[in-house]
Amino acid sequence: MIDRTKARLLALAGIIIFVSTIAVLLARQFNMGPERPAPAFRTFGPGSAPVQIYEYTDFACPACRYAAVKVDEMIKIYGPGLRVSFKHYPLVNIHPWSFHAAAYADCAGEQGKFKEYSELLFENQEKWGTAKVKPGEFEAFAVRLKLDWPKMAACADSPEVLNRLKLDIAEGDMKGVDATPTFFVNGKRAVGAGQLVEQARKFDNILRAAKP
Repeated sequence: MIDRTKARLLALAGIIIFVSTIAVLLARQFNMGPERPAPAFRTFGPGSAPVQIYEYTDFACPACRYAAVKVDEMIKIYGPGLRVSFKHYPLVNIHPWSFHAAAYADCAGEQGKFKEYSELLFENQEKWGTAKVKPGEFEAFAVRLKLDWPKMAACADSPEVLNRLKLDIAEGDMKGVDATPTFFVNGKRAVGAGQLVEQARKFDNILRAAKP
């Protein structure tokens, strides 16, 4: 009787693993999976915009720095026709401080300076990205922007912020993100600024089709 029970449990476990694996593969193939809204300070453009872009990024990634410039250009060109939501995907195996950078950027966002703090992180990647000890730039950027550093430091260690970042990473994993920057433009994947620019060539058509 015990052997039969064990066999059933093992069979059930096998089915669960199989179903979970298929679900992950389908999510990666079709860009499915949870699409949590980014915090308001990480979102630019109206919710009704015909072009919706989700970007998974890493502040220590040179390609992400280049892509950020392209995204800013697109926001200026397409205005209310475009909505960009930033998601964090720090590649901590090669960028040891990128998770910390993401946390501090979000906490700067809580004080109304996400964009400004992000720009300083991108512009100064070489100063903090590969530091051997915790970079002093995180505090220096906050002081430069006249942010409340003690409040920001406490925020960066808070469970709420840490969980938010971990959920971004988990969501990226579910969608098969394995490089930064990775974009999802109206659900279609684009890896790197080059592929994003290729998709941007269709934006005018999308915006025309969306007009009443």
